[in-house]
Amino acid sequence: MKKTQLLMLALAGTLFVPTIIHAQFADSVVVYTAGTGVISGYTDPASALGAPSTETIDPIYGNSPVDPFDAPYLSSQIVGIGTGGSLTLQFNSPIQNSPNNPYGLNFIVFGHAGFNIVNNNYTGGGITDGSLYTGGDNGVTVSVSADGTTFYNLVSPFGTMVDSLFPTDGSGNPLVAVNPALTAGDFNGLGLAGIRSLYAGSAGGAGFDLDWAVDGSGNPISLASVDYVRLQNSGDVAYIDALSVVPEPTTFALAITGAGFFLLRRRNQ
Repeated sequence: MKKTQLLMLALAGTLFVPTIIHAQFADSVVVYTAGTGVISGYTDPASALGAPSTETIDPIYGNSPVDPFDAPYLSSQIVGIGTGGSLTLQFNSPIQNSPNNPYGLNFIVFGHAGFNIVNNNYTGGGITDGSLYTGGDNGVTVSVSADGTTFYNLVSPFGTMVDSLFPTDGSGNPLVAVNPALTAGDFNGLGLAGIRSLYAGSAGGAGFDLDWAVDGSGNPISLASVDYVRLQNSGDVAYIDALSVVPEPTTFALAITGAGFFLLRRRNQ
């Protein structure tokens, strides 16, 4: 009887996993305006769809993994939002406002920022002081909407900025958020291992909470879920790689458990 129950759970999990993974990233571009200052060629908004980059496949410089020192940089990986520009993305499965998520965060925006290496070791032993060699834009306003018409700005108590902290780590989990209370100073003196320790399994990115939503007068707005995220830029150019949805803990656990049982069963056959 127990074996039958485990097999049923495994089947449910494996059927559920593709649905979850598909639903965790932006599905379509609604509106895109490049604005001014975007590098020529970096104006394909479809580059922001799907999962964040894990590897840069460059025919000239060769392939390299994406990590906090090595940001994605190809036009096929990132799209620019210049001064006065905006990008609105739609999710086929709504972003849920789950207070049980780690740090309360509901979705993550990945840019192309990277940590500076200050010890001149570019062969695997790099150390950062927490500063960024690219990105760091603070002029992007993030807003959300349930209907695609009425948008509410998200005002972070952590001063969260798009295309800034936290640089992408392609070896991490893009559905797990970094602690938003961390600052650039927390990374001072760290190498890749230390950075990953602070990331605690995350792939980085800037996390956002739907509880930060306010109306035009600055009054808090309660949102159960949203289907649209809009990025509007009034500052220097920001480059966007992807947006991911932080799954509700119970849903994510079910998917991982189901997949685990399935893999274990296959290995034991």
